Amino acid sequence: MVIGMKIRLKDIFEIVISLMTFLVFSGCQKVIKVDLNEAAPRIVIEGLVNDRRGPYTVTISKSGSYFNQPVLQTVSGAQAIISDDSGTTDTLKEAAPGVYLTSSTRGIPGKTYTLKVISEDQEYDGSTTMFSHVSIDSLTLVKSQLQRIDFGGNDQNKLHIEIHCFFRDPVEKNFYRLKVFKNDSTNTESYRLFDDQYTNGEETELRVANASAGDTFRIELLSLDAKTYGYYRTLEDLIFTNPFFGSTPANPNNNLSNDALGYFGACAISSKTIIITDSLIKSVK
Repeated sequence: MVIGMKIRLKDIFEIVISLMTFLVFSGCQKVIKVDLNEAAPRIVIEGLVNDRRGPYTVTISKSGSYFNQPVLQTVSGAQAIISDDSGTTDTLKEAAPGVYLTSSTRGIPGKTYTLKVISEDQEYDGSTTMFSHVSIDSLTLVKSQLQRIDFGGNDQNKLHIEIHCFFRDPVEKNFYRLKVFKNDSTNTESYRLFDDQYTNGEETELRVANASAGDTFRIELLSLDAKTYGYYRTLEDLIFTNPFFGSTPANPNNNLSNDALGYFGACAISSKTIIITDSLIKSVK
């Protein structure tokens, strides 16, 4: 039975390779030129207030072409103002071209923040509410066995150690982004988004990364509002969409007025660090 499976998979593999070769060479016979209209540059505003000590940053730039993306043009001389629902108003100072910093804004869960940007006689507005701070209870190492089937029909079981994050989800609608830093660098697995549709009010366990001895992992749990979550979700779809086989690229959702790109969000951040040692890995049962 296993030998027969090997033959069939080998035949299928050869057919797929032959078909791909045919498509590649047949596609080289004719060049199709697609005339894409270049859209006019649009203002891009990105800002995030969190519950850690400021200053917080708002960057302002202009968009570029999808297929030819140089460094975005920064926007200097704009007026950027952040206010909250307590009446506090903070006029940001331009610390570098296109980079604006707060001086008095404080990120507090439950507060609503509004950003107003005035540039080239145009006004852009956005608002966001900071959700509850959700603390990470613990980071734990867990054994996991990954099962794979190769082209020969053989099972491959690989045992590895994972880092799992535990926290208690509040009894309210919540949206999260999980960031993973490995040795102070953002890990490739850092872009994790989820909501509490199936875990509302419950103890929640999330796999966050594979553990390796000698590494230090810092895990951040960001509580987002619905609009900021929507921005990251559609941005994630763009990042992981194959440009050759996917749909036409579109700009991510945002909460800014006057056709601006980007987002203005607020989040509460919980963080925990775990140092992976040989003895810690050996203690995992």
